[in-house]
Amino acid sequence: MRAADLLRELGRPIAYYPFLARYLGGLSASVLFCQIFYWQDKATSELGVYKTVDDIEKETGLTYEEQRTARAKLRALGVLVETAKRIEHRTYFRIDEDALERILAGGPPERKPKKRKGESTSEKSTSPDGESPSREMGKDDLAKAEIPMPPDGETQARGEGDPHSVNRAESTAETTAAASRASDAVDNSVAAAAAADDDQTAGTTPLDVEARLTDLLIELEAERGKRLVIDRSRDRVHIVTWVGRQLTEAELRLAHARAAGARQRDKDKRALNVAYVACFVDEVLAERELDAQAAAGASAEPAAQWWLSDSGIGAQGKRVRVERRGPNEPTPDYLIRVAQASGRGPWIDYVLKREQGASRYQEIVAFFGDALLPPDF
Repeated sequence: MRAADLLRELGRPIAYYPFLARYLGGLSASVLFCQIFYWQDKATSELGVYKTVDDIEKETGLTYEEQRTARAKLRALGVLVETAKRIEHRTYFRIDEDALERILAGGPPERKPKKRKGESTSEKSTSPDGESPSREMGKDDLAKAEIPMPPDGETQARGEGDPHSVNRAESTAETTAAASRASDAVDNSVAAAAAADDDQTAGTTPLDVEARLTDLLIELEAERGKRLVIDRSRDRVHIVTWVGRQLTEAELRLAHARAAGARQRDKDKRALNVAYVACFVDEVLAERELDAQAAAGASAEPAAQWWLSDSGIGAQGKRVRVERRGPNEPTPDYLIRVAQASGRGPWIDYVLKREQGASRYQEIVAFFGDALLPPDF
């Protein structure tokens, strides 16, 4: 099993994985890595996770200087990929899982003992009681020592075990809410472990659903005479997001059919890639949400069409983590950025129709990109 997959099986860390500190260059780098790694599977952008400095500080306690140092270390190791989008004033973070695999396979760097004044390099430092502490620990020993397990082998409940490893960083309400919404989140409790066992028996775990959606996508392309290759470092983000949003196989078939139809209209004979299909999945899921709210009654209609009101745009902006550029940013400008972050949907058509004829129309079209434009655009 790949190291990245093993971390996913372990579930959401309460703070961070202590053993990674030796591989990644220290505590701050390990904490930042774990936070980005946790959010990566829930990101909707193929570029990775968007987090502001303030967001990371609230979730991990790392100051701006600590974040800058940690990012530099992770970039130097090749495990953190940063993509700056100037027009959006955003920086996206993505963990390179292949680089992580290489780092862990190479083993932790050797710790050089510090030579005290008056001591030779052959002398070992001793503790006050005269005993020599053990300085050489293997990966397995380190993991066992820093992540204590109860005698019966069950996963410890939150708040138990080593208080130093548990209380490294605070879990914010936002992190907790996101974890409860995502179907692949793992709660470190005996009850959750028992529920996971039941899911394993029924074959409905997130990993099972992910495998079925992946296989279905490959089969649908094979029916078109195409060969689809899944890139785990890039495409899996989309598929895991679909699992969290409870995408059904029927909905994936519908999204695939629309994507294939769009390619046919463009006379493009290439195989569909996951990122391209994801645009149509967003469209299908948006329609599902609208249908569900419409079925709930007329009172749900204003909430469904969030792009028609200032309050709705603000609420949607919070959901997709797009903040206003100051209190004086015009609502039409803010709506353009929120609509782009929300993916494909009727809000894109609304913005295009409203801005048609404006001097910045072509700039808005370029900002949305081909993937978000209507099929008949």
